[in-house]
Amino acid sequence: MPVGLTSRTEDMLHFLIVGGGIAGSACAFSLQQAGHQVTVLEQSAGPHKSRGGLRSPPNMTRILNQWGLEEGLSRIAVKANRFTFLSGSDGENLGLFVLHDKLMKSLLADFYYIQHGDLLTVFQDLAKKSGVKFQYSTKVTSIDPWAGTVTTCSGAKMSADVIIGADGYKSVVRPVVVGPQALKGVRDRRVSVGFTIPTDSMRPHEDLEPFTESPEWTVWLADDCSMHGLLTSSKRDYVLVLNLPMEEEHVQDPWAERPPISSELLRIDKFEPRAQKLIRLARSMTKTDCIHHEPFENWVHESGKVVLIGEAAHPSVPNGTHNASMALEDAMTLATLFSLPATRSQTPMLLAAYEELRQPRCATTQASERQKRDFVCIPNGPEQRARDAGLRAAREQELLDWDDASEGYLRVTWEEFIDLFSYDAREAVEDWWTKWGKAMHNPRARPCSTSNMSKFEPPLLEVDVVREMP
Repeated sequence: MPVGLTSRTEDMLHFLIVGGGIAGSACAFSLQQAGHQVTVLEQSAGPHKSRGGLRSPPNMTRILNQWGLEEGLSRIAVKANRFTFLSGSDGENLGLFVLHDKLMKSLLADFYYIQHGDLLTVFQDLAKKSGVKFQYSTKVTSIDPWAGTVTTCSGAKMSADVIIGADGYKSVVRPVVVGPQALKGVRDRRVSVGFTIPTDSMRPHEDLEPFTESPEWTVWLADDCSMHGLLTSSKRDYVLVLNLPMEEEHVQDPWAERPPISSELLRIDKFEPRAQKLIRLARSMTKTDCIHHEPFENWVHESGKVVLIGEAAHPSVPNGTHNASMALEDAMTLATLFSLPATRSQTPMLLAAYEELRQPRCATTQASERQKRDFVCIPNGPEQRARDAGLRAAREQELLDWDDASEGYLRVTWEEFIDLFSYDAREAVEDWWTKWGKAMHNPRARPCSTSNMSKFEPPLLEVDVVREMP
């Protein structure tokens, strides 16, 4: 069994997960390991291996390690050493953030780049080996949250103790849980365009060859747009992401074409020659746009039988640093909660605890991701010049050893990163259990820390807390 999970010995539940991507497969694996029965419903015809890239910051890598994947991760991932910021127009080195060894050791986990398809394959294989059942070509068309049933496109009905919506940004489960708020949002004025370039095609070009070996995350800052690139698949692929402004009339029609998309639409003239050459070498392209929502008030239906995870619960800007990490934190949180010695009747309480633990964390991360995306996409003008001057001024500090850099600089630069990177989902559940575990076992009492809990049970007695995990 993976490190970090115990297993229930009674009151096993049947979970039905809608969506077999990284969020759904990781959640299925971890819940099955916690002793439950899990079925995944996936609308695609079979396992799909995307060549896009994702980042695994320390808070995500820590979970992968806790699930026993550290050795396998080293075979498919590239370990990051720094983030480098370049001028989009001429390639000038504006600044960098160094992932100092002392910092990473204190976080007890590394920062990796991973191919999306590689990580998905890992989780699907683990889930299937642990006993999870996958049903492909199964599109869910409706959910009855009170009956705990889903209806598929074939008309078949399936039931479960808990239905988990892990079906991503365009979730069909979300409106059932969120209600009218699911329809309220503002379309992002930017689109994210991903490219994958085999490094074998880059090596013959002298100016591109360094990108095939350096474990840097390189970010080009251009006029009202940006591009970033990183290595994946043990340095076999280089993945690029363009963040571009897009007029409303261009959101759909031109992008409906297959590549090649016009250079004008991609705005590649705003980038230096190396960046343009990388785009022209790309063999695949994926466009993603999004609608921004205020954080949803509810992730759990009032029936206590339907819950959201991943992008279904907290959609973020596409291709950010924490899209996958937040989904894995959700999965670890649910699995750890449902490994506790609770009864079937306490399922709504555990789901309410999940919501209480995850909502503030994800809201903070969503806001941070959007701010960082906007920071690298500032239009030409005074604000952009001020940003670039700040990066240049910080560069000398970053080149110093961690112990030699000024305390004030380290605090300003790294405080938010450390808050995001140091979070441990399992420890958060342990803290919750320390506070409310005894109440869970007292038939006359219930946790009464938030209004989330009160929607499932009337308030009764508050009791003393216990101080250990089982």
